[in-house]
Amino acid sequence: MVKMNKQLKNVTGTNLLHAKNHNRRAVLDAVRRHDGLSRADITRITSLSAQTISNLVGELEESGLLLAGEPIRQKRGQPARPYRLNPDGGYAIGFQLTGTQFDAVLVNLLGEERSRLSQHFDHPDPQHAIELLVAATNRIIADAGLDPDRNIGIGIAMPGPVGIAGPTGIAPGWEDFDIATAMAEMAGCPVFVENDADAAAVSEKLYGNAKTLENFVYIFIGYGLGAGLFMDGHIIHGANGAAGEIGHLPVEPGGRDCTCGRKGCLECYVSLLALYGEFDATDRDSLLNDKTLSRLGELSPDDPPVARWIKRAAPHLSTTLQVLGSMLDPQAVILGGLLPAPILDALLKELSELENAAGSKTPLGEALPIHSGAGNTLSAAMGAAALP
Repeated sequence: MVKMNKQLKNVTGTNLLHAKNHNRRAVLDAVRRHDGLSRADITRITSLSAQTISNLVGELEESGLLLAGEPIRQKRGQPARPYRLNPDGGYAIGFQLTGTQFDAVLVNLLGEERSRLSQHFDHPDPQHAIELLVAATNRIIADAGLDPDRNIGIGIAMPGPVGIAGPTGIAPGWEDFDIATAMAEMAGCPVFVENDADAAAVSEKLYGNAKTLENFVYIFIGYGLGAGLFMDGHIIHGANGAAGEIGHLPVEPGGRDCTCGRKGCLECYVSLLALYGEFDATDRDSLLNDKTLSRLGELSPDDPPVARWIKRAAPHLSTTLQVLGSMLDPQAVILGGLLPAPILDALLKELSELENAAGSKTPLGEALPIHSGAGNTLSAAMGAAALP
């Protein structure tokens, strides 16, 4: 268990004019974190005025987003009515994209999965991808038997930096494409886009092993490698949306060729593609052509190629953890992504043994805790669904 030196931070409100949407979010966030709050409690947590809270709570209750409980008698004053989120008051859809497949989950306001679907596609151009995603949105809503008007939005998690130049990790032609605006126009609801590692970190913060953490690093092992940096309760994106692109840290001078044009980058050793590279040509092609990742799920950490990959990946990852610990001073590092749980656990065990043998410490003299993520391989989709 990681010690906490700070209390969890709440989303605070603002009394500025035209800030109603922000204040609605602040109220919903407060009730999500602390189920069963009275209006006085919400006023204290959000720092909004009592009148503002009265108006917002009334509107949210009328719209079906909040449910009011029976009044509770207090020692002084009038009985207080507790409020909680209405799980079925709304829902959101999260998409997790790679170049060959998307996975979608539909969750209610409590983040509980109501439906999911997957579909293959082969490096589509942006416009075609939007058409597929909008059709999938309509299908997953219909399959769940839900009211389309209750859809509060769509989140999309995708590999690579998602910054001022647009998403870069899907295929050529995406770099300057504003997928959020284009899809929002076609889908008729708000759309948010996030890097898959950042989205998975959000999921881990909301539903996983990072609920009590304000500062942590989530390492997402996919076809490439990235990290979500949660600092002081917020995701750090950087100036161009590329914060956490640890896959291109140089870890072996003159090492393997990387897609970025350099040699010896971390993701050349710690990624699914690096894992597949340990297999002979026939098995490697089978793994690469398997769009569902079912072949990957059949692998065991005892398979010789997998065992070799773990032995080669762990030392480079250990070095990276020392860099992250020294630079960011996180409370913990969490490993997750697309790896099956047995292989992820075996990698974590090897990594922990290396850290213990080296006596690795943070700058403050304490060992940096390393955990596996609580989410499954759809953690990025769950985090994307939380964005709206």
